[in-house]
Amino acid sequence: MMLNRAGGGRFAFLDAGETARRLGIDRVTLEQWVKDGRIKAHRGVGRDVFFRSADIEALYNELHPAAELAAAVAADEQESANGGTTESGQGKPIGVVKRQQDPQMRVYLRLQADAKWYDISEDDIRTWFQQLAPDGYERNKRNVEHTIKKLQFLVGLIDDAQHRQS
Repeated sequence: MMLNRAGGGRFAFLDAGETARRLGIDRVTLEQWVKDGRIKAHRGVGRDVFFRSADIEALYNELHPAAELAAAVAADEQESANGGTTESGQGKPIGVVKRQQDPQMRVYLRLQADAKWYDISEDDIRTWFQQLAPDGYERNKRNVEHTIKKLQFLVGLIDDAQHRQS
């Protein structure tokens, strides 16, 4: 989705209120994202901050991927939830689903989905956990530990590449 750029130029800027409105977030979240380095604020007169419309549009597109990307993420998550198998109409397994995306796209899709963690507070996680049935503890713990290992591996690859460049 293309955001309407006030001022229309390549370097058009919007204030914090309009930026939060266009991203569909509150001002507190916007301030946290600035602290996290997710979006860059530019100082104006006094305490006012402004954001480049191109940066807002890029972040909006990250938060709201195109329909086909969203569908691919949903399909990937469904495949993961099913353990890589699907069932026929009679409930019989029909085998392993062939991966439709190449590895680069699969990692990209997963990172796009995982970027949504910026929107989840520790209070949200606590509330989710309090409503979790005890029989789900072990399964969820395994899923989290598996995810952590994959992300740590990815961080290691990035660190290695950065060290080779320097």
